[in-house]
Amino acid sequence: MPPTLRPEPAAVDAHQHFWPAGVRPADPRTAAIAGPFAPADLARELDGGEVGRTVLVQCAPGAAENDRLAGYAEAFPPVGAVVAWLPLDDPGAAERELDRVRALTPLVRGFRAAVPEGAEASAGLLRTAAAAERAGLVWELVVTGEAHVRLVERVAAARPELPIVVDHLAAPPLAGSGSAGAWHRWIDRLAALPSVAVKVSVGLDVLVGWEWRPARLTPYVRYALDAFGAGRAMLAGNWPVIRLAADHPTAWRALRAAVAAAGASAAELEQVAGGTARRRYRIGADQGRSGTGAGPGATATRGPRRTPR
Repeated sequence: MPPTLRPEPAAVDAHQHFWPAGVRPADPRTAAIAGPFAPADLARELDGGEVGRTVLVQCAPGAAENDRLAGYAEAFPPVGAVVAWLPLDDPGAAERELDRVRALTPLVRGFRAAVPEGAEASAGLLRTAAAAERAGLVWELVVTGEAHVRLVERVAAARPELPIVVDHLAAPPLAGSGSAGAWHRWIDRLAALPSVAVKVSVGLDVLVGWEWRPARLTPYVRYALDAFGAGRAMLAGNWPVIRLAADHPTAWRALRAAVAAAGASAAELEQVAGGTARRRYRIGADQGRSGTGAGPGATATRGPRRTPR
């Protein structure tokens, strides 16, 4: 009798990293995640859980990071999409690097680079955004302040068909810095842009100053879900950064519980825990990891504002 094949778990972790030792900047607050963190490490933490696919996201600048991403994607079958590094303000270099990294892996679905607070929607950035839109990529960024929100608004107005993903709930003031009222306004403005989606995750800026109390996530998750809708929200573990607070299984359960406690229906939870990420990153569209993986960005996942609960 042939062995029974276990179906692939349905959930998608929309944000994880790998890195070797020496890549992370030295910081005593983050010594626990200095690395290395490799595919085998995450595989142990995902074993037996509901996550079947992941989105592998860049964590350092430069072409060498893209070389590492391609190698990690090949070595770790759960990777369903790669968010590569591209130089934002140099469109010619960005297009050349995109061609190069797509020759290494067909799973490139997005691009990201550090965006300093106060960055403007320069002509170079807008040309890079136009090239990314033509290539069917998603632009990801970490939003931590008013200037980032304004930048997203300007890029979205100039390139309305470019899918944009805001990482880590736009840094809610869990660590005590910042204003909940200001964060609410950021979320309202970001959610008003149909091309923008949000990751339900906890970022480094919060983790270095916050004592892990998952129940405190719920009001922020609720507000974000009410604003974006389940069709534009994605659960994201942010491993191994989340290990500053908890291992992957513990953090994933806490994030999932926060979505449920926020009032998500079973259907909405299914979207947030996998469906939205599969569409936005076209996970599975690689058909065996061959070909370019090019295609239009998944802006059709725009969810309506939920009735506040």
